[in-house]
Amino acid sequence: MAANSLLAQEDSSAIQSAKNGMQEVVISGIKAKQIMPITQTTIEAKQIAERYYGADIPNLIRFTPSINMQSDNGTGIGYSSFRLRGMDQTRINTTINGIPVNDAENQGVYFNNFADLASSAERIQIQRGIGTSTNGTSAFGGSINILTRNLSENAEANVNIGFGSFNSQRATVELQSGLLHNRFMFYGRYSHLSTDGYRKNAGSTIRSYAFSAGYKMRKAILKINLFGGFAQNQLSYLGIDKSTLEKDRTFNSFVNGERDAFMQNFYQLQYVKTFNARHTISSSAYYVRGSAPQFQFLFPGAWGYNYDYFNMPNAIIGNDTLNAAGDMMTSYRLTQNFLGAFANYNYKTTKLDLVTGIHANQLNSNHFMEINWGSVLPSGVIQNHQVYNNTGIKSEVSAFAKSTYAVTSKLNLFADVQLRHANFSYSEKQMAIRNWGYKVDDMNWTFLNWRVGGKYAVNAKHSVYAMVGVSNREPTRFDYFQDDFATNDTKQGDIKPEEVLDMELGYEYTSDRLVAKANVYNMQFNNQIIGLGQINAFGYTITTNVKSSQRMGVELELAYKLGKNITLYNNSSFSNNQIKEINQHLSTTYGVSDTVISFKNVASALSPNVIINQGVKANVTNWLAFDVIYRYVGLQYLDNTGDKSIVAPAFNYVDVNATFKLSKWIKTGLPTLSLRVNNMANQKYATTGSVSAGTNTISETGARGAVALFMPAAGINYFVTLGWKF
Repeated sequence: MAANSLLAQEDSSAIQSAKNGMQEVVISGIKAKQIMPITQTTIEAKQIAERYYGADIPNLIRFTPSINMQSDNGTGIGYSSFRLRGMDQTRINTTINGIPVNDAENQGVYFNNFADLASSAERIQIQRGIGTSTNGTSAFGGSINILTRNLSENAEANVNIGFGSFNSQRATVELQSGLLHNRFMFYGRYSHLSTDGYRKNAGSTIRSYAFSAGYKMRKAILKINLFGGFAQNQLSYLGIDKSTLEKDRTFNSFVNGERDAFMQNFYQLQYVKTFNARHTISSSAYYVRGSAPQFQFLFPGAWGYNYDYFNMPNAIIGNDTLNAAGDMMTSYRLTQNFLGAFANYNYKTTKLDLVTGIHANQLNSNHFMEINWGSVLPSGVIQNHQVYNNTGIKSEVSAFAKSTYAVTSKLNLFADVQLRHANFSYSEKQMAIRNWGYKVDDMNWTFLNWRVGGKYAVNAKHSVYAMVGVSNREPTRFDYFQDDFATNDTKQGDIKPEEVLDMELGYEYTSDRLVAKANVYNMQFNNQIIGLGQINAFGYTITTNVKSSQRMGVELELAYKLGKNITLYNNSSFSNNQIKEINQHLSTTYGVSDTVISFKNVASALSPNVIINQGVKANVTNWLAFDVIYRYVGLQYLDNTGDKSIVAPAFNYVDVNATFKLSKWIKTGLPTLSLRVNNMANQKYATTGSVSAGTNTISETGARGAVALFMPAAGINYFVTLGWKF
């Protein structure tokens, strides 16, 4: 039928789980079940296969309610990201098989580092709002739970070869061993993706893999999951001003060979034991190794740091006193080791379903920068000189208990409470030349997060639910430093933790022809950490606290069968996102002291009030199917001042996907050919944007020195995929 989980049924999920050795029990602690009063959408394996063609997870989930996405190079292959209810990925909890994927320090998620994971995804569950308790950083705007491929008792192979616009290519090979010796099962995937990018100098090349091995027992299963990848990208994360955009939409300011390389490898051991119908335990240990072998960034002649990196404000070279360091090609480097484990216990009766769990992890993250070369360097500084070197250690431990209780056959009550503690420490290696010695406090946070609610089945077709809860979240390392190293003495109280009170009210209707979901949400924030619209040299959003803000809206999911072979579907959201008051520090351009202007009741940055996805899916014959999707995203303010000259305009486009089943003509295996045409009407639009560094200036007339920068999306483009299943 239609996209998303409108047709997903809990009973079929349970049957599938049982067939595959109860693997899904491992994530039972964070998964939202259908009887819970959680606003959720689930994309099943069949729907993933129909929509996925190589553009990564943000592109795949963009047609679910309240999601907007961007792609640095305009194609969706390479660096891409999304926002859920206007909140960026640092505030969206993401897990894979229960492993927290958010970087523990800065809480970002980089799907690019292990691209093509969707090829190995069994299910993607999107919880909007604070959802259920989860592993890792608190779910603040929502959570994305990805379950990788279940092991199959049947042997099979799957090959996907694709190519498209901008020299985009994908090659994926998957193998399932089937059940061997009545005990063992194996799964493996290798992928290669590449693109030249829509924008100039914006290519990406990514290699990724996934491997699973399972040992099946009568009431238990032991499983190993390995996945990861290596990504090389030309940088393209800076936006384009309006005049340049009108002349050349493919412009990219990185023209000096700026590029990066990142690697992440995940290792997981899972164990599930079912004692009887009432008692089940599951546990998982994981280790993640991450590194940045390369992140080349050119600071041009007007570097402006006055040799601060070298503790030499007025460097003297020969007879010249220099105030800038000349051209320098720097290389940001990173090595990370992330180790953790979690365990859950599930007790189930005819009325009660209780899950308790514990989770702990620790990240050791070493950050350093090297000077690859420079046109002018102080005496004693040679190629690959290390400018700074610091280490962050982030640890957390949490415990939760959640339950659903069937008061009657129609009414289920839900309660979920989590106690979470996190700490962060920072140390810096004192360099021979640069020696700032800023002091950073050791930081500790303890949060109590909770949810309560209920779901009531009026009859077989109608049900309603309500949920209220509170979630807390600590600031990130970058929220404190606004850079990759400490830039001043830092105390824990400099940035406050943020808190949200989330209220959700939903209605669901199910019949043979129509499946509908509608929910209303009201999220009230205290000390929310927001982006100011600017990004720093490395692409991080500059942030600050605001005392009070809110996000309210309505989300819809509809799927209607016009007939046996045609389905209409709509996934939309309508919201109001406001900051009650924000103090903006502005630098004056007329020679007097700087000023502070207070903006009240202004729209939150990068939070469109309207997102509409309208689609039709048609099975024309038993060998030809079409999926046509119209998408509209409303205007987005690029900062939090309500200035209508600093906005990304509303946009709309149409994507078309045609799938041909070739088994009518080719009798070997199950071959399919799909043709995807994106932005069929060749609309010229920008998915999002940012604000130039001049955003904090003001003239005598009150004119702002802000320039809107836009992230352009590709015009009409195509991608052809040949898939063959054996």
